[in-house]
Amino acid sequence: MDIIHLLPDSVANQIAAGEVVQRPASVVKELMENAVDAGAKNIQVVLKNVGKAIIQVIDDGKGMSPMDARMAFERHATSKISSAQDLFCIHTLGFRGEALPSIASVAEVELKTRREEDELGSYIFIAASELKTQESVNTPKGTNISVKNLFYNLPARRKFLKSDTTELRNITQEFLRVALTHPDISFQLSNNGNSIYTLPPSGLRQRIVNLFGKSINTRLINIDCETGLTTISGFICSPQQAKKSYGEQYFFVNDRFMKHSFFHKAVMEAYSGLIAPDSIPSYFIYFTVDPSLIDVNIHPTKTEIKFQNETDFFQILLAAIKEALGKFNITPPLDFDTEGSIEYNPPSETAETYVPRINYNPNYNPFHYGSDSLSPNDSDFKPTFSSSNRIHTERVPANWDILFDGLQEKEEAQQTSIPEMTENSHPILSTTNCYFQLKGRYIVTPISSGLMLIDQKRAHERILFEKYMNTLNTQQVTGQKSLFPEILELSASDFLLVQEILTDLEYLGFELNTFGKNCYAIYATPPSLSYTRAKEVLIELIEYYKNTEGNIRDKMHERVVSALAQASAIDYQTELSCEEMREMVTNLFTCKQHQFTADGRTILHILKYEDVNNWFK
Repeated sequence: MDIIHLLPDSVANQIAAGEVVQRPASVVKELMENAVDAGAKNIQVVLKNVGKAIIQVIDDGKGMSPMDARMAFERHATSKISSAQDLFCIHTLGFRGEALPSIASVAEVELKTRREEDELGSYIFIAASELKTQESVNTPKGTNISVKNLFYNLPARRKFLKSDTTELRNITQEFLRVALTHPDISFQLSNNGNSIYTLPPSGLRQRIVNLFGKSINTRLINIDCETGLTTISGFICSPQQAKKSYGEQYFFVNDRFMKHSFFHKAVMEAYSGLIAPDSIPSYFIYFTVDPSLIDVNIHPTKTEIKFQNETDFFQILLAAIKEALGKFNITPPLDFDTEGSIEYNPPSETAETYVPRINYNPNYNPFHYGSDSLSPNDSDFKPTFSSSNRIHTERVPANWDILFDGLQEKEEAQQTSIPEMTENSHPILSTTNCYFQLKGRYIVTPISSGLMLIDQKRAHERILFEKYMNTLNTQQVTGQKSLFPEILELSASDFLLVQEILTDLEYLGFELNTFGKNCYAIYATPPSLSYTRAKEVLIELIEYYKNTEGNIRDKMHERVVSALAQASAIDYQTELSCEEMREMVTNLFTCKQHQFTADGRTILHILKYEDVNNWFK
């Protein structure tokens, strides 16, 4: 008995839909690209319930004839290619003829379309791949397509859709990718009657500003490079505006959005030395390439594109970005470490010659503690801290081994100058009374086994994290009010993200109210957060949340608190007094976890005296 048979079209379409139509955002992408390919100058996207109820895309493109309208819902029916060779010279966004039949297999689809030369247009209604209605209708030139009840016949897939806010963010991301490739086209996006984006035709720079807010305008640096292999254009952002997470990184090739990790490495290499290792620059980079040099048909969503001779493109991109940074004087000057160097000013010809005199004790013996030498118990031996937090001593020279309490014979002498520890003090701190700051980053203090180095920013993060978590678990924080609220301007997608975490932000002490389109007014901030940093902290919170995997509601409190702790912690190069360092270290060791931050980064390291001793064997 034969066991191999052809799948029905309805089943084959649903299998294809699993690759092409993963969520409402996938439908928006495919329909917007179809509208662009149709030559539309105005494209409107209308959503109800973030596309779960209705996704409607209206355009004023060239429309379709009655036969083309019907054929468009057949698998692999396309006007874009006619032979395999055409796959290597593709100029359009769609070409495989899978989008509409895949969508129609998992939703109810209504299509109205008319060409300019036709008096009447066509109306088609298809549900679950079955044609229900086709008739003539009076409709404007172009195409109006409505996708209703997405996944109504696949309840399991509908069940796994994310929250409304997450799905809307995914839709806006797809909307942005198309809008950024065609600034000459007018785009609109709305949900449940509320306008999210209204983008008039413009140049590329203005389109970026309209999408991401006015503040990005001053950060944009033009990039322009033309070679025999490719033309690269667009904008990169200044290194000072690099962020901690992905969000504004866009590559396009021949007006098609793409993801390309290899080219991203070229960008990161160009910014090397200009941004922190954990920061990511924003960029909007456009390649114009001979279609025969790329393959766009290696992924169902066509976002992963293969280039011939990728290394050549890598080098061109790297050089183009470095040139753009150099033109705007962004490249760093020679920056030698001048700490401890001597500033020399040549004397004038009339200046009197001065011969310095040195006072010294000829009887001093550094290996003998006597009346004329320095004793560890000498009352004159007092560490003092300058404004740069480097330890000085009022009497020199001093024996370095007193920094290490590992020598049994010195422990007793050391303990005499250390105050009694409180009940809550950690045992490891019971032998130290000396703190100094290293390179504006580490707190260094001697302990019984050696030297302990603490990352000051990470330590502060852990302290704040546990403090905020305790607060969230017990009571709502009363924020500190401001007479003059600061305005936080956001992109539409970021504005939506804040709406989702607004309750938790308010519980932490923030008070935010809507202030115009995509703007919030900051009326109050957590008591421990400086009001001048409120805007900066909120932006960092948003960046922390972008591209969060899974349901954003999972462990919401921990994520909000971790992000707030990271954003509120003191920066590196912040000068700390001896008392401030002592307080931070003490607070760190009262935390439930003092070795790692909430996201698993190391806070402290102990340099053991035995290891130091081994260096000199």
